[in-house]
Amino acid sequence: MADADPRPGAALPIVAIIVSYGRRADLARCLASLGRQSPALEGVIVVDNGSTDGTVEMVRRDFPWVRLVAAPENLGPCVARNLAALMTEAPFLWFLDSDTELRPADGAARMHALFAAPEVGAVGGEALLGPGDEIVGVKRMLMRPNGVVQGDSIFAGVADCEVIASCNLMMRRPAFLAAGGFDPFYFFFYEDMDVTWRVGRQGFRQLVLAPMPVVHHFSERMRVKRLWLEARNRMYFCVKNMGLRSVLRMPLNDLAFLLDPDNLRRLFRRAAKSGGAKSLIQVAGAAPAGGGGKLRRAALLAFAMGARMVMTYLALPLVIGPALRARRRPPLDVSALPPHLRGLAKPEAAA
Repeated sequence: MADADPRPGAALPIVAIIVSYGRRADLARCLASLGRQSPALEGVIVVDNGSTDGTVEMVRRDFPWVRLVAAPENLGPCVARNLAALMTEAPFLWFLDSDTELRPADGAARMHALFAAPEVGAVGGEALLGPGDEIVGVKRMLMRPNGVVQGDSIFAGVADCEVIASCNLMMRRPAFLAAGGFDPFYFFFYEDMDVTWRVGRQGFRQLVLAPMPVVHHFSERMRVKRLWLEARNRMYFCVKNMGLRSVLRMPLNDLAFLLDPDNLRRLFRRAAKSGGAKSLIQVAGAAPAGGGGKLRRAALLAFAMGARMVMTYLALPLVIGPALRARRRPPLDVSALPPHLRGLAKPEAAA
């Protein structure tokens, strides 16, 4: 059954934005958890990118309070999120992946409370789970000098971070627009690192909260076909946001990264993760993997890391022009959207 409409009497000036593609069951779980939030949100916008699994029909039937955009084709997450952001004038935008879930009913309120400090521009992060699937903290993401993103674990309180993944990213709308929104060049991978990095360059603090109330039910399958896209986008990010000098230093920074003992330990710990585990804390409560299997997974992870780094340099001729032009990316407005979508990008169009 559908949850009650959370919009009447909404106390939180937040509009949640979810882009979905072929994730019907995951999206239903996410929307149900949003509908249970108290205080409620100002609204929820779902952009479906041409799903063929009945997602559109499910949203219309079970969640009539959701503002739904049924795109006839896959717009990509960047264009779809930018479109939704221009469909509302809510002061706070909450970007969520369709496979996320809010467990406590006051999760949105906890995150929103951190914006009481005017210097805070973004809040987010993924919940860190314990052996019993309980929320015990949050993952914090940090950007390394070579454009590689790494994380650490925060178990209590609030901590600053440099970038935040868009699976759970709440932002001040003016800061998001001023940063230029999500850059469609990425399509996906690094588009969230890009926009939050640029929000940080505006002088805003970005925070993670522990324990984080949002769980990301992600799948960590390695997809070789995506290695090129991730490598290309790392180079694009570095040229655009860190400058050509940082690109010249990338080979040394990459070598130092690969030989860093702490990173080698991280690689072996990651190789020990069981298939269904979402955190290394969960692995600690599971039976250890066999030595051969662990070494094999570590070798595959090391190969993937090395392949991404090599492909990064091959991408430089393809990205240098677009990245240099994008360094002066203007604030996001309707002109940044494809012409056939501009008619939707009005707040009243979402009502």
